[in-house]
Amino acid sequence: MHIKRFGIRLVRLKEERIEMIRHWRNSPDISSFMEFRQHITVEMQRQWFLSLDTLRDFYFVIEHHSEPAGLIHTSGIDWKNKTGHSGLFVWKKELQGSHVPVLASLSMVDFFFRFCTLEKLYAKVMQGNPVAITYNSQLGFKAAEKPDSKKFLQYSLAKDDYFNTTVRLRQMAESIGDGSHEVVIENDLLDDLKEAKALASENKGVFVTVVR
Repeated sequence: MHIKRFGIRLVRLKEERIEMIRHWRNSPDISSFMEFRQHITVEMQRQWFLSLDTLRDFYFVIEHHSEPAGLIHTSGIDWKNKTGHSGLFVWKKELQGSHVPVLASLSMVDFFFRFCTLEKLYAKVMQGNPVAITYNSQLGFKAAEKPDSKKFLQYSLAKDDYFNTTVRLRQMAESIGDGSHEVVIENDLLDDLKEAKALASENKGVFVTVVR
């Protein structure tokens, strides 16, 4: 599965790329902003990947100019209650704080809020990470009244807040991108999403869906 939009591509994570992700994730530049900071071994990474649920855990490699640049996810999805948990990190230093994380988020969140039936996303953000806090606010995330811990804040994003807050970001993204909107999704996954009643009745023409 992949999502192509705004000039970038989100490619669903496959096993052959988990070692690359492990290398990124173990970097102090990334791990210092994570709640779990222990060194991740090859076996730990493999077991984590095997534990992912195809229908509930969507991890995507962010590709910019056809090069892998980071990881973004919507995981722990509860299709019945229409909720999920999101997060991302960008590995390439020159792209951190750039428009790329925003474009990746718009691409992914649009998919789950428009193509699918999710209505709320949750995210954890380290209080000492002002870039991430500002970034989440730009997407419409709102902080919970009480932090989860002394270091991390719980944020939530309602579907309406997202679309109301990102009008200008969306316009900016359209101007940067090449105009292509595409979701390529496997038949089996599409059937599973239908069975879970996870697909929106209409997606307002935002995506061209190609099934293979």
